[in-house]
Amino acid sequence: MLQVGIIGYGGRISGMAKGLAMYGIPYRIAAIADPRAEEIRQGNDPILQDTHFYQDADAMLAAERDLDGVMVGTRCFLHTEMACKVAARRLPLFLEKPVAITFDQVKQLDAAFRDYPAPVVVSFPLRLTPMVQTVKQLIDADTIGTVEHVVAFNDVPYGDVYYYAWYRNYDQVGGLFLQKATHDLDYIYYLLGQKPRSLCAMNARRIYGGDKPFDLRCVDCDEWETCPESPFNLCYERFQGDEVQTASGRMCLFAKDIQNEDLGNLILEYENGAQASYTQNFYARFKAARRGARLYGYKGTIHFDWYENKIHVYKHQLPTEETIDFSGEMSHFGGDRELCLDFLRGMRDGTPSRSPISAGILSALTCLWARESAQTRRYCDVVMPE
Repeated sequence: MLQVGIIGYGGRISGMAKGLAMYGIPYRIAAIADPRAEEIRQGNDPILQDTHFYQDADAMLAAERDLDGVMVGTRCFLHTEMACKVAARRLPLFLEKPVAITFDQVKQLDAAFRDYPAPVVVSFPLRLTPMVQTVKQLIDADTIGTVEHVVAFNDVPYGDVYYYAWYRNYDQVGGLFLQKATHDLDYIYYLLGQKPRSLCAMNARRIYGGDKPFDLRCVDCDEWETCPESPFNLCYERFQGDEVQTASGRMCLFAKDIQNEDLGNLILEYENGAQASYTQNFYARFKAARRGARLYGYKGTIHFDWYENKIHVYKHQLPTEETIDFSGEMSHFGGDRELCLDFLRGMRDGTPSRSPISAGILSALTCLWARESAQTRRYCDVVMPE
């Protein structure tokens, strides 16, 4: 039976840890390191009945000598530090994105995992979704010719989470290129098979932020019935839920000291000269949601959108269109189940990851240069800083 250790038992990683069970490969959550260890223990989750609990990662890694792999699900600013602790044990690793939020962290991670002997699964589900895998097959079959141009988009219907929840703490997340674009830039890199060479970017905060206290909770605000983002109006005006969540821990989205941008744009040039543009927006809602891309070659165009659940293939030599429909709803559009399988096989067999640490490092590096470009208003080369 595989013995899994977890550092940082948050909502995302706990869901992934439980998702490992879908394949019937025997495993157990042997140990958890989390400052909330006692609180987690008292939750009496049946899957944790034989789990050992620790307050910190060092204690867990020192005591648990029989681990087959470790999952890191801390807040983002700790991903690099915890990954490097695991690296000292040479264990298979499941690492949440972004793998780093500063240039120094990227360099540290690159050094720690150079020639690493064990599989590392970076939490990049989009590249492993059935939709992207199908698009990859179409590209490899020369359906549209060499991809010369990509237009990618991410209109996030749940974008308020980056302003009312812990993600609003900029020093813990590093901005929203690192939070969202890291996924999209990764699947573009995967589809093109080309590394980004240079880029320019802009971002802005046009909607959220304001003059309210940073520690103001919605339930304590005197604009409870007038603010469009209050739990009252999420229920009353937007029909989200059957009743007002009067005990909501939602924080004010219009508070001062919120630094996360709410829109951003990025233009990239790749090693072979191909170009891509990417745009993300955090205040689109409901059916305005989009996530996907258009890929253009001389022979044709491929358009796909996870929210539409379709791929459209347009031929340029014939006035034809082929539509590939997908059905069913799966976590992260079906990518999470693939990540789970890779981690299980990595622990059991040493099977290489399909979302390796090199991809995580490249994506974080690209996002950091995008953030740098937006701040300095200049073009940047995507290189490892000295």
